[in-house]
Amino acid sequence: MNFQQKLADFVLSNRTTSQHPDIALTGVNQQLDSESMIILAGMNQQDNSFELQQYFEQMLTELQIDLPSKIEAARILIDYYLKIMISEPEEAFKLMTTIQNDIDHSFDWPQQNTTKYLGEELGIQHLYTWYRELQDFEDGSTLFYFNELPRNEQNKKFKQHLIEEAHNWLKANSCR
Repeated sequence: MNFQQKLADFVLSNRTTSQHPDIALTGVNQQLDSESMIILAGMNQQDNSFELQQYFEQMLTELQIDLPSKIEAARILIDYYLKIMISEPEEAFKLMTTIQNDIDHSFDWPQQNTTKYLGEELGIQHLYTWYRELQDFEDGSTLFYFNELPRNEQNKKFKQHLIEEAHNWLKANSCR
């Protein structure tokens, strides 16, 4: 993960204050310039959490960075995971499980003043169609698509469609 992705991961509560030095080290490696970042990158997870948080906040101020909203953080991480999924299709099921656990489960949904499901808000509802079929395949449940095919061929089709939907999402939403 790059610096922006690690910040997004933090916003979604997948990283703790003790992991701030790792985020800072990533920023240093990306040649971002901040005195507090250099100090924070030299610290470790056993250091005082208040100091870690103080240097983290100073680093963000020095870099003039606002943390992304939860929705924007989710989009940043979806972009990250879908790019991996496309380059490593054999990991599609595992990556969708990560999206569900690290992104989807980070939200209290539904939000007030919305009639959308979170998947629809993030534009990943079509990915979930194929992910659910893969889940059913994994646990031996009834499958709804491609029933004319042998089970191993169904699995291939589900993954193929999941990858196609990942391409579609990236084409429409890619974070740069």
